[in-house]
Amino acid sequence: MFNDISHQDKIILPEMVFRACHGVLAQEQAVPQDFRVAVELITDTAPAAESDELADTVDYGEVYWQVKGIMEGRPHRLLESLVSEIAEAVLQDERIAAVTVRLEKVSAPVDGGIRAILEITRTGADYGI
Repeated sequence: MFNDISHQDKIILPEMVFRACHGVLAQEQAVPQDFRVAVELITDTAPAAESDELADTVDYGEVYWQVKGIMEGRPHRLLESLVSEIAEAVLQDERIAAVTVRLEKVSAPVDGGIRAILEITRTGADYGI
């Protein structure tokens, strides 16, 4: 397991865009809306820097596919539940010491539409990993 946090290196996926059905209202569960997701991974990139091998780092392409699967998967009523599922999935890779997930609902249906953003930071310990 990755325990050494002496290297606070980050791999950042700053803006992944998805159309999905998440929200409390029936309309939100039925009509896709725009979401932006950013993921920041805390990991030690030194092994990959030395070896130049993908196997020695976190594959950010794989992280993208995990996030996409969750975003386009089963509907969530709350953003809190959605970002927590993303964080837990990403933290299954033991090379990731912590993850920050930032999710923006581009136009929440409140009085004509507002932006809503939720950001969490979690470690594997938060999920018993």
